[in-house]
Amino acid sequence: MKFLNAQGHFGVLDGRKIRFEDGLNVLYLPNEGGKTTLSHFLRVMLYGLNTSRRDSRRQLSDKTRFRPTDGNPMSGLLELEWKGRRVVISRQTGKGTARFHEFSAYYSDTGEPCAELTAKDCGQILTGVSEEGFQSSALLDGQDQALSTGELGDRMLALSTSGDSAMMYSSAVSQLDQWKNALRGTGNRGRYAQVESGIDQISQSIARLDDLTGQIENYESQIPAAEQRIAEAEKQQQQATEDFTLLFVAKREAAEREERKARENLAKLRDEIPPFDVLADAERATTAYLEAKKAFMDAESELADVTANYQKWKDDIDHTEDDYSNSSRSTSDIHIRGWSMALAVLFGVLAVISLLGIIPFGPLTPYMPYLFSVFAIIALVVTFVGSTQSLDSPPMDFDEERVKLERRRQSAITRDGQTAEQMQSAREKFWEQMQRVAPEIPMEDEERALQFMQDTSEKKKIYLDRKREHDGLAEQYLNILDTTGPQGEARMRMNQAKESVEQARQACNALHESIAVCRGKCEEIGVRDDLSAQRNRLEEEKESILWQLDAIRLAKESLVQANAELTGRVSPQINQLAQEYLRILTAERYTAMQLYTDFEATCRRDNSAVEMDKLRLSTGTRDQLYLALRLAVCKVLLDQGDESVPIILDDPFVNYDDQRAACGMKLLREIAHERQVILLTCRRP
Repeated sequence: MKFLNAQGHFGVLDGRKIRFEDGLNVLYLPNEGGKTTLSHFLRVMLYGLNTSRRDSRRQLSDKTRFRPTDGNPMSGLLELEWKGRRVVISRQTGKGTARFHEFSAYYSDTGEPCAELTAKDCGQILTGVSEEGFQSSALLDGQDQALSTGELGDRMLALSTSGDSAMMYSSAVSQLDQWKNALRGTGNRGRYAQVESGIDQISQSIARLDDLTGQIENYESQIPAAEQRIAEAEKQQQQATEDFTLLFVAKREAAEREERKARENLAKLRDEIPPFDVLADAERATTAYLEAKKAFMDAESELADVTANYQKWKDDIDHTEDDYSNSSRSTSDIHIRGWSMALAVLFGVLAVISLLGIIPFGPLTPYMPYLFSVFAIIALVVTFVGSTQSLDSPPMDFDEERVKLERRRQSAITRDGQTAEQMQSAREKFWEQMQRVAPEIPMEDEERALQFMQDTSEKKKIYLDRKREHDGLAEQYLNILDTTGPQGEARMRMNQAKESVEQARQACNALHESIAVCRGKCEEIGVRDDLSAQRNRLEEEKESILWQLDAIRLAKESLVQANAELTGRVSPQINQLAQEYLRILTAERYTAMQLYTDFEATCRRDNSAVEMDKLRLSTGTRDQLYLALRLAVCKVLLDQGDESVPIILDDPFVNYDDQRAACGMKLLREIAHERQVILLTCRRP
């Protein structure tokens, strides 16, 4: 397997296409340029995005950490070569769904789906290891150089036995039991029971589909006979209709004669009437002339009335004004209240007495004159309240009435002139139209012209009534076979034939409807080939589950033995490869390495008998030793199948100097002859 193209909206990846070639691919990206993002993008495209994982204080989940910075939904395309064919893996974010949950895999040359790859098992099938195994083997992070030897031993032990670095040997047995329960389970919870239930349901659906298919074939076989019955019934209906028509031919001929006579009378009446458009113009002109003539007569009558009474109305206004001018003004009585006048006099006398000091009022004596004076004034005002003087109001505004009278006379004169002009114009238009409809009538004979228009309008009305009657006769003639005739044998045979045709058609339509219903049910159930394929896949999965259960049982029985034999089986291969890799990484400085049963590693220089463990090595050499072991583990664990798995390295030389980095690049070029290597780094040589 090798990667060809990658494109996605994932973290800082903004949709640009990234191409990969055979062998060593070196992508130079600056810090914060997307190296780690790209490596994790390749992992997520293979194994999917775990959306159930939550953020923690120490680490963000992938869905939060790699949220697209360009604002687009999280999506990605990965094209790779697998089993000699180019496969495109697509993970998209659908509307209303979790991120990356829409999965598809298809061959790029034909576009057909790659049924072997699923959203859940895509990475496992392509690489042969789980997501954790892929991260711990094929995905190398330069920040992961600080693993202790014990942690390295646990990882290699777990990878070599189960392919999953998340499963340490101490929990392997428990994990096997969990897998067994997940497959077998209790009741209907296990996958095995679910698969068996799915097989039963699909078998029932296939049986139902076969039954519906048989019904459809049965209905379709009845359709030719039903169509034949329709044809025979239509033939009988045609014969019965012809018999019925011949039976009533006399009535049809009588109706035709009556209709022809009415049409001739209508034509004669139409010849006596001018063309309708010309007659309509003449009728409008006649109506306008009569209305204008009436308006002129009303205006003349009003003008005569105003002229005859103008001087009388004016004299009435003058006499009324003289009478008002000679009338005297009138004044209302002065109303005086005696009791308030007596109080005013009394308060005035008391004010004088208090002022002269004749009667003492104690401490109030200085104020009493003023107080009595105020009371006297108030009583005096009350005495004369209500006494007024008024003049008689004039009965009208004499000047305004004279203006109105003059305005009415001028309006009557103006209206008389206007209506005269309008009547003359309407009369000219009237005679203009009369010359079109009756040129023989002289213009002096207005009464004859008006009578002619009245008579012509009556003839038009009669013509329209006769035309409606003629149309009714024509319609009666056309529908006589359906609306007349005795309820005899011929009509009954015709009606029975018609009902037979309808029944035959209904029976045929019922067959078609039954076929449509069955086909609709078939569409709801699905395609038989697809259901058979699903059942075959479930049966294969059932066999696979049984095989997995046997494998789990065997794995559980041999787990302890596998742990004891691990060193003899894996260590020599890892030791030999790691030694060769370390020799290249250290430029022939360290040519020997030993990996012990506890996965403690030592190395020694050429021509030296001193074995140096991790405590005696420099930091750079320890990193080289770790990288050699990791690369050796990758080859041993990932080269179990026919397909090689690409190695992705995220800045593995971050702590290397230039000389060590050059040696590392040399090693990667050699490894690239066997598998695809993708190196993501921020440093250039």
